[in-house]
Amino acid sequence: MITEIPVLGFSYYRGDAVSTSMDVHVKLMMVNYLAQVALTKAILPQMLDKSSGHIVAISSVQGRFAIPYRSAYSAAKHALQAFFDSLRAEVADKGVSVTVVSPGYIRTSLSLNALRADGSTYGVMDETTAGGMAPKKMAEQILRAVASGKGGELIVSGFSARFAILLRTLIPSLYFWVMSNRARRLSKEFLSDG
Repeated sequence: MITEIPVLGFSYYRGDAVSTSMDVHVKLMMVNYLAQVALTKAILPQMLDKSSGHIVAISSVQGRFAIPYRSAYSAAKHALQAFFDSLRAEVADKGVSVTVVSPGYIRTSLSLNALRADGSTYGVMDETTAGGMAPKKMAEQILRAVASGKGGELIVSGFSARFAILLRTLIPSLYFWVMSNRARRLSKEFLSDG
């Protein structure tokens, strides 16, 4: 039986690595990594005492591969992925499950509220976000994963993100060539925004 299920959240960002202020990096690390680690550390001792519980961390496919103009966000999600991968192994035989959910684009207001390199609000509904998966569908997949009691990795995304994960893993040079082309296409939008 699952007794406690913390679901940990996130904040988003748009901007180039050079112009992004350290304040933005710190905020994204605080929300997307450190806050989730702090919450987990606060509840984990009770779960271990009961030999029961299931932690659900919401990461992103960008915790598995980085894309241009998302450096601070991707860095925070990579850190999150690494922490929960380590934790999953550490508690595997102690009655506590860990699921890391790595969604692709989900149809929410996240891009509207994303931070820009200077810390201001992005304020634009991206086509990719607008065309993303319905939040209810994602929630249903998370509930099914938790109900299985197994923990592990849940990638909630379409083919392109799954392919990018595979490409980044198996042929990194091709992946970086694709991403550098993407960066060139997007540079006018992000480098002119400031």
